[in-house]
Formats: sequence, structure tokens, C-alpha cells
Amino acid sequence: MSCRHCGSSDGNALYDDGHTYCMVCHTYENESDYDEYTVKRDAVAPRKQMKQLGSFKAISDRGIYQQTCEHYGVTTTTDAHYYPYTDKDGHTVAQKVRYLADKSFSFEGDSKKATLFGQHLFLKGGKYITIVEGELDALAAYQMTGSQWPVVSIKNGASAAVKDCQAQFDYLDSFETIVICFDADDPGKKAASAVAELFGSKAKIFKHVKGFNKIKAGSKGGDPGEWSARKSQMLAKQYKAKGGGYK
Repeated sequence: MSCRHCGSSDGNALYDDGHTYCMVCHTYENESDYDEYTVKRDAVAPRKQMKQLGSFKAISDRGIYQQTCEHYGVTTTTDAHYYPYTDKDGHTVAQKVRYLADKSFSFEGDSKKATLFGQHLFLKGGKYITIVEGELDALAAYQMTGSQWPVVSIKNGASAAVKDCQAQFDYLDSFETIVICFDADDPGKKAASAVAELFGSKAKIFKHVKGFNKIKAGSKGGDPGEWSARKSQMLAKQYKAKGGGYK
């Protein structure tokens, strides 16, 4: 790109953090130095795109349909799942990679700018929104609620749940009812209570019904110890058989 200081037509370079440096006159300018030049520069500078590998496929071991993966932008390769995260403008700025061999995770891109997983898909101000503890849980919960109600996931697990929800408070608080559905373990319960305190009476903590832990631990409907859409269906069927229901 051109340099306004020495007149070079291509000696100036734009870096990922927003600063520029001219290789000809050695002038450094910081992104925070917003004047007419930097505003124009940012307007025409190409946005760095996240490269997401794989293709849209059903996640069969979790009972997740291909349509659900397409809706959330989740792709799959032979050894990993890719979960896109966007900023407040809906641009993909990061992705979480789940490695299938050891079920470990890594973040790529700028996770600090990322909103909640799936947040860009649902407009503010709806009747209900459900917050879950993981990306796969979001896909499963979205399916289980008829693929029509907003479901988002926190970014970094129960330990960072309050921080993640505080960062997106205005968005979440725009909904009439906020359902918090975290894991049934102690960290999940504590995180759910802490997040509920942020939103007062509009927050509702999902209570896992009797049989949840047994179904989750079993191998029917998914891997032992892992939650899935199929296990959700099994639990709902058991709940209804015992006289429960949904309103």
C-alpha cells in the first residue's frame, strides 16, 4: 500500500494488529492514531478471512443432523470438528477446533473479539434464549427445541461462564427469558447459579431430571460420558413416560 509520508506507492505494509510500517521511510503508525488517513485506510483494507477446513456433514455419533451443522457453520474433517466464532458484526474472527482422537480443543484466530458461539444467528429481543456449556451441546439443544429457538454456547467452559456472559450482557438481556443449561456436575451448577444472578428473575436454570447422569454415562445413543441429541431424545421420552411434559 502507499505511504503518505514518503510517497512510495507500495512500500507501506499493513499488519494484523492494525499498525502500518513503511519499508522505504521507516515510518511506523499505530492503529490508535486515527486521523483521516487511517480511517480511509481501514475502510479499504481487506479483512483477513479465517480459513475453515472440512465440509458440512452430520455428526452421527452425537445425533446431529447435517442441516444443523450447516446452520451453525460447523464443518468436519477426518480428524476434527471446526466451530466458527464471529464478532459483533457477524464476521468470522476465530474458530475452535475439536480433535476427535483425544477430544482436545484449541482456539485459532482472535478469540477476544469473538461473541458467544451461534450468537450471530439470532437477532436480539426474542422470547427465549438458551445458554449451554459447549458447542456440541448447542447443536443438540437447538435440534431438541425444534430448530427454531435461539441456542448459544459460552466460549471457554464453566470457569469462564460469567465472564463470557458479562461480555455479551446487552445481547442476552434483550430476551424475555434466559434458560441456562450447563452440565450437571458441580462446576456446571456453580456456573449456572452465578450466570443466573446476572439476569435476575428472567434467568431460569435448567434442572436435569432423574436419569440424566445414567443416560449420559451409558454408550447407548453416543459415546460413554458424552451428551448427544439422541441421548436428549431418550431422556425426554423417559421424562414423558413418567408423567412429565413441556409447556
